[in-house]
Amino acid sequence: MANLNYRVRLIFIRHAESEANTTFETICGQSSACPLSPLGLQQAALLGKRFKYQKANFDYLFSSTAVRAKLTADIALAAINVDPSQLILSDALLEQSQGDWEGKNRFQCYNDEVMLRMKELHIEFSAPNGESIRAVQKRTLAFLEPFIDEAKRRSVEANREVSMVIFTHANVIRAALQHFSQSEPKDT
Repeated sequence: MANLNYRVRLIFIRHAESEANTTFETICGQSSACPLSPLGLQQAALLGKRFKYQKANFDYLFSSTAVRAKLTADIALAAINVDPSQLILSDALLEQSQGDWEGKNRFQCYNDEVMLRMKELHIEFSAPNGESIRAVQKRTLAFLEPFIDEAKRRSVEANREVSMVIFTHANVIRAALQHFSQSEPKDT
């Protein structure tokens, strides 16, 4: 876009605590059926209260298809009376696939050899039959970029900020932040 006078705000929100988050030993990955924990339900409600207090208004609403992300979105957005049908769901916003490691004990998978390999490959590392942060970044950006381009046009035409809220997962957020900040891949 030639005109750089657009204002687009991307708001990435990691899902509230899931049941899988309560047991650090287990590698969760993309397991999309994992529900929120009781604390996660409270966190999502508190996020909704914050949205209401801030009089939040979003032009675009996105969520991963994972139960934990969608439920976080549904609960938080209900507090500001957002129709849940406005939420655009996408598998492109799912957590990084951990392939063969999903559901396994973290301490058995992340041995010294694996940790060394992770340090060497950084953003390019992937679990066996899983995906790298770079792959997560590519699928996330391929999904979001058309909406971002549309938001830029809307911003210029309306001469206002256009906001996008994205309910997703930690590694999706890490991948997106590395791209948009152009930080060192090794720091991702």
